[in-house]
Amino acid sequence: MTLGQMLEATAQRLPRKCAIKFSGRKISYRELNESVNKISYNLLSLGLKKGDRVGIFSENCPEYIMSYFGALKIGGIAVPINSFLTGAEVKFIVDNCQIQILITSSKFLKTLQPVLSQMPSIKKFIVIGEESDTAEYLSFATFLKNEKTNPPESSVSEDDLAVFIYTSGTTGHPKGAMLSHRNLVCNARDSTTATDFRERDKILVFLPLFHSFTFTVGVLTPLSLGSTILLLGSVKSMNEIRHAILFDRVSLFVGVPAVFNVLANKQFPWFFKYIHAIGLMVSGSAPLPTPVIGQIEQKFGCPLCEGYGLSEASPVVAVNPRYGVRKPGSIGLPLPNVEVKILDEHRKELPIGDVGELAVKGPNVMQGYFNMPEETAKTIVDGWLLTGDIAKLDQDGYIYIVDRKKDMLLVRGVNVYPREIEDVLYQHPKILECAVIGVPDESKGEIPKAFIVVKEGETLTEREVRDHIKERLAAYKHPKYIEFRPSLPKNATQKIMKRELR
Repeated sequence: MTLGQMLEATAQRLPRKCAIKFSGRKISYRELNESVNKISYNLLSLGLKKGDRVGIFSENCPEYIMSYFGALKIGGIAVPINSFLTGAEVKFIVDNCQIQILITSSKFLKTLQPVLSQMPSIKKFIVIGEESDTAEYLSFATFLKNEKTNPPESSVSEDDLAVFIYTSGTTGHPKGAMLSHRNLVCNARDSTTATDFRERDKILVFLPLFHSFTFTVGVLTPLSLGSTILLLGSVKSMNEIRHAILFDRVSLFVGVPAVFNVLANKQFPWFFKYIHAIGLMVSGSAPLPTPVIGQIEQKFGCPLCEGYGLSEASPVVAVNPRYGVRKPGSIGLPLPNVEVKILDEHRKELPIGDVGELAVKGPNVMQGYFNMPEETAKTIVDGWLLTGDIAKLDQDGYIYIVDRKKDMLLVRGVNVYPREIEDVLYQHPKILECAVIGVPDESKGEIPKAFIVVKEGETLTEREVRDHIKERLAAYKHPKYIEFRPSLPKNATQKIMKRELR
């Protein structure tokens, strides 16, 4: 099954049901599917062919989802672009994969203005929010005008490429992970099974749609089931999220650790957990501090399940089960149909409990990096995706991420994992956020340095931090330097950018 066929099937089964609610506007499955078909026909009229790339550079809105499926239904490849990038960074992606059609919004035209004339591969700009056409672009409203609403004819198969997801670029220029229809359909299906996601669920989507975690879990999964997506645009405060939870009767809440960290420290009425409808919370994209899990579950009275994934795996690899044993500090069990193993530096499988690199195999693993055969060969070996994450397995098959391979420190030849130090720091009741990096040292090679953000209204001294660490970590793991900051640099999905700290 292709992603376009998946949407068609749901629209035929539940034509009148609300697929997307956005700013008071309700879009039924029939309306969504017909809009997608109109976009497909208009893309064909612009000369788009199978395999051509359609870039989407916009804030969250229904038109984003329509554009994505409109490209896929006729064999185009959707390229979601990080909406926090500069014009020059967007140009790199456009040039790298030769995007032919770029769908953006009037808000982001300003970002693109300096490079509009420097992207020769683009045949046409489609602009959401503009009411009339110009010589430079077509308005999205015009783009939706088409009398044809039936599915366009196409020869798309499930093995065709569907999406290029460009990695966040924390270690250099982003790489385009090539995902097929099969990759994404299987990942949405297996994520549904693992979380017991249901047709009657309403999922709140406020994280940016360009991120693979958001789109697979927050869009593809509910659309495959016939659930309702409660879509928020640019979230300016947690009050918008709280309002949606209460008044839209959200039943499934998907977030990132930074959001759960804020929610854990936000005041709610004592009766709040008895009146909301949330049955499950899921955290992904970055490591979730263990203390936050207990605080959230106590405050909301529902399970918070930490998961794990990466763009190259469509992206979900594992999640703690909704029912049964949830192990704090673990990313849970592999999804159905996904295999994992732990490898040493010689790519030999390690026994239970030993620490090494996590490798993943399954229908969700990407086809490779676009135009980067050498990088692909380094990353996919004998069908196994080498994640670059240091992990271990317990006797029950639960996975524990110890750290990023690139973040690991060597202190006098001994491995030190920043994640372990960060977990200890997060146990301090006054610490809101923290990050640990390695800095050069003449005698030890590397030594840990901790960056700490203190909770609002609290004061914390370096001595208090060192006393806290002393009781919980071996001396060689202690940060030599501690720096307090008002905030830590983050990317668009609120992942702490250690490269900037370095």
